[in-house]
Amino acid sequence: MKNTFLVLSFFLVLYFSQQIVVAQVSEGGIPSGWSISTEGIPVITMPTIDKKALLDEDAYEESLGFPFRFGFPHEVSIDLLKQAKKDILPDGTALFRLKIVAPEATTINLTYSDFYLPQGAKFFIYAENRSEVIGAFTSRNNKDDGLFATGLVRGESVILELQVPGYLIEQTHVVIATVVHGYKDVFSSYNDWEDFGQSGSCNINVKCPEGQPWENEIRSVAMILTAGGSRLCSGVMVNNVRQDLTPYFLTANHCLISSPNTWVIMFNYQSPTCANINGPLNYTVSGTQTKANNSASDFALLLLNESPPDTYYVHYAGWSAIDVPADSGVGIHHPSGDIKKISFSGQAFEHDTWSGTPANSHWRVRWHPTGLRGVTEPGSSGSPIFDQNHRIVGQLHGGPSSCTASDKSDLYGKFSMSWNYGTTPSTRLKDWLDPDNTGTLILDGWDPSMVPPDTVAPTTITDLQVIDPTSNSLKLMWTAPFDTTQGGVRKYTIRYSTSPITDTVAFNNATNIPNNLQPKAPGQIETFTVTGLPFSTTFYFAIRSNDRWNNYSGVSNSPSGTTLAAPVISVSPSSMQKVLMPNTTVVDSVMISNISSTASTLDFTVTLDNNTFPSEAIEIKLVPKNPIQSEGNSDELKNPEKERKGMSIEGQGGPDLFGYRWIDSDAPNGPQYVWNDIVGAPGAVQITSWTGTLDDGYTTVPLGMTFPFYGNNYTQAYLSTNGFLSFTALTSSYFSNGTIPNTALPNNIIAPFWDDLDGRTQGTVHYLQEPGKFTIQFTNWQKYSGTGSLTFQVVLYSSGKIMFYYNNMNAVLNSATVGIENNAGTDGLQIVNNANYVHNTMAVKIEAAPEWLINNIFSGMVYNGNSMAVQLTFKTEDYPLGSYSMDMIINSNDPLTPSITVPIQMEIVIPVELSLFEAKSERDNVVIKWQTATETNNQGFEVQRKQKGSDSWQSAGYVSGKGTTTERQSYQYVDKQMKAGKYVYRLKQIDLDGTIEYSQEIEVEVSVPEEYVLYQNYPNPFNPATTIEFSLPEKSEVVLSIYNSLGEKVREIVNGSMEAGYQRVVFDARELPSGTYVYQINAKGSTKSFIQSKKMALVK
Repeated sequence: MKNTFLVLSFFLVLYFSQQIVVAQVSEGGIPSGWSISTEGIPVITMPTIDKKALLDEDAYEESLGFPFRFGFPHEVSIDLLKQAKKDILPDGTALFRLKIVAPEATTINLTYSDFYLPQGAKFFIYAENRSEVIGAFTSRNNKDDGLFATGLVRGESVILELQVPGYLIEQTHVVIATVVHGYKDVFSSYNDWEDFGQSGSCNINVKCPEGQPWENEIRSVAMILTAGGSRLCSGVMVNNVRQDLTPYFLTANHCLISSPNTWVIMFNYQSPTCANINGPLNYTVSGTQTKANNSASDFALLLLNESPPDTYYVHYAGWSAIDVPADSGVGIHHPSGDIKKISFSGQAFEHDTWSGTPANSHWRVRWHPTGLRGVTEPGSSGSPIFDQNHRIVGQLHGGPSSCTASDKSDLYGKFSMSWNYGTTPSTRLKDWLDPDNTGTLILDGWDPSMVPPDTVAPTTITDLQVIDPTSNSLKLMWTAPFDTTQGGVRKYTIRYSTSPITDTVAFNNATNIPNNLQPKAPGQIETFTVTGLPFSTTFYFAIRSNDRWNNYSGVSNSPSGTTLAAPVISVSPSSMQKVLMPNTTVVDSVMISNISSTASTLDFTVTLDNNTFPSEAIEIKLVPKNPIQSEGNSDELKNPEKERKGMSIEGQGGPDLFGYRWIDSDAPNGPQYVWNDIVGAPGAVQITSWTGTLDDGYTTVPLGMTFPFYGNNYTQAYLSTNGFLSFTALTSSYFSNGTIPNTALPNNIIAPFWDDLDGRTQGTVHYLQEPGKFTIQFTNWQKYSGTGSLTFQVVLYSSGKIMFYYNNMNAVLNSATVGIENNAGTDGLQIVNNANYVHNTMAVKIEAAPEWLINNIFSGMVYNGNSMAVQLTFKTEDYPLGSYSMDMIINSNDPLTPSITVPIQMEIVIPVELSLFEAKSERDNVVIKWQTATETNNQGFEVQRKQKGSDSWQSAGYVSGKGTTTERQSYQYVDKQMKAGKYVYRLKQIDLDGTIEYSQEIEVEVSVPEEYVLYQNYPNPFNPATTIEFSLPEKSEVVLSIYNSLGEKVREIVNGSMEAGYQRVVFDARELPSGTYVYQINAKGSTKSFIQSKKMALVK
């Protein structure tokens, strides 16, 4: 173990000493803006600060025990997408850049009130000289509350850069709430400075020889940016009895002066050597949750929103909850925001108290009287004190110590008092650090680097099964194996073949299936879906697992499965055209069916391309066309073997009639899957009283809030053991799931997983009331009769938002209904009915006024004998008249018809009434004239044109009518600059009552000129531009030149080959003086030549 640790220490020193800058839980990369000009980037400058006044305030606040302040938080509301410069890159990516300046700031860091990045977006922050960059932040940094914070960048200016695909701009939110102006040089950029940072000179860098025995504990301590990113505390990662790397973080209660949601935890801010060398600022994690705290021992236990990456090399420190004074101890901390320091106490700790706290609630720790072994300072608050056994026994509350103080002692809140103080988990540590109530009071620190290698392989998987076949996929299910190594199994290797895999040789020769599975704890059910398989083919599967030390298990059993047959797609109609008047709404559907006579699944994707519709003129959603159920949803005899095959929609869908839409975590801009296990959480209630049995029962649950649903407000719900809840009192558990919407009972339901479920053998159901939030969790629930294991949640918010979270869904999943329905059963959203859709680590969000924007891609799966409607709602409103079109492209896994295009067209027209009609050509113009003897309700005329021999009419223009009149009216329209050829014209006239009539068709020929002609320019005189026209009877080489009154050529505006016809060019003379000019054409064709000149006057 010692050698392992020395190697780790070497890599840590090497790693932290490099100048490569990475970022807080981010993906790295180079900002695209570095390759283009920075000209025109807007600048927002913060107000100047009164540094002296702030320092005076700091001196007073620190005497009161406030956390150390290093920066001033400017409260702002900066919407990056509205206030930044926008550039469009060649690939269609939108690039937003904004510069923020805080005059004379030493650092800048930011917090955000609204932060959401869709998949594909990247966000960077970097110094103007590009010496430091943090990012790329991506969708993985999104939080449910929309809050976020980013770490420090040195200097007085930063550039914010957002890259987002153009079609996802509307889904992107980056609103800055606070710009923190660093006014203390605690994060100095000097590389070697004797009085480095702000801490006293007696403090010892953690990389000095004295710190070597404490390397593990040093890696556990971090600095905190609190109070909107403007104050500093210290804290420590703590181990728990399960040793499962849950990211618990211990600090001081008095550091909780602001919401921890936007706290930034900074790891590894330390010198790589004993010398005062600057440390990195970018090993950070954003956002925490308070799990427990109290003022008696001044502790706060936080849960980080994200686990520190492996590359941070974080240690989870051990602790002692025994109230016995240590013989000696060590404090590790960030005094005054400086790089990490270590302090040593050689005296026994003393029982003591802090003013106003219970007796003996603190340890008094006395440092060396000369201060040569280190002390603490403001900024050290919350840091741990370790006993001689390297275990935490308290966290720093405060004290008089400093390098120059006469009293070099401090008070640390006792870990032993924090352990079991108060009567609820929210006031003590034991419920979180010993969640299984084992009675453990002493625990050593741990992290993966400390585990010695072993040679014992994981146990062999023996229960691998193949379930839920589709036409192109098979699902595997097995029990997670056991391994002796700390952390257990790390990886599964899954392979398949068309013959049984019975030994290692066959396994190595089989085809590997890439996977990113994170193995579960031993004994839990694992599932994995193998996709992209051919139709009607039998495959054999096998799995081997390996641990951290690459010990591989034996080859599992090798079950087989056969994919279903190929589907047959039918799409009807093959095209759709709507001719509509303004302010009209029409609904129609394109039906997608799987008409195969054999068992199969049709996977399809609908893409809208070449779309010219106004953004709100057409609305599209997928609507399942459910088979007719003669008995509604009435409970039938239980039959677990029955085949119930339906359909599912993938990604997102809706709206229903009320306006609810849904989107899942598999969609590009869908919600994040975040599992908050409520079992054992403070306030969680286990449901043990049911009407009926745990197989078919129901009960009433209080919401603890008002929840709006389909226009009604509810304060209680009725929960069925079969995976749904209703807001209408239940009289049955309704084990036979139905389609949605459906007027048969039950109605008024939210169904995260409605199926014939069974809780008699195992499993629990809990609910948890929180402010504005209500959660129901089914844990290890089973299907009838006692099969599988299902763990899922439904979460209701007082805003009306609904979330489904699927944690561990290990069973046959293609016999359930997921969705919502109103109280009459006449409106609802069906996400899936009797088809594969739900999977592990999945989230679904449902809202009536969603913040996401439905994109132009829809997908689903349909079993044979079922159909899915692509429902289109056309809305003309007051959009401009004319034709709008798009192509509905349907791609599927039908091998014979993989792609079908359905043209969609909408024409918005106004009725007119028509009379006489004639047309003639003038040069390259066509003059259309018509008259009406009388008009009744005549709104106008649309002039339509097509080339002779073509069937495609085009709109050439529109002329308004005169309404109703008995007087003769004359009209004229000029169709300009037509190419030579024969054209057919007609007029379309529509009355106010909707009658549409067309005129007779008139043929007109635009001829090629018979001779060369140079026409007089127009306008003339001119300033600064004029048009010169000429005609060419044949293809010619043309030179068109401009001469001044002295005969000097001043411009050559044409020099090249031109086709026969009427030609025109524009001459721009803005750079020439006033005067008379001559323009001359010199044209040479295949049969003759032509030279002619004309005068023109430029008057300025």
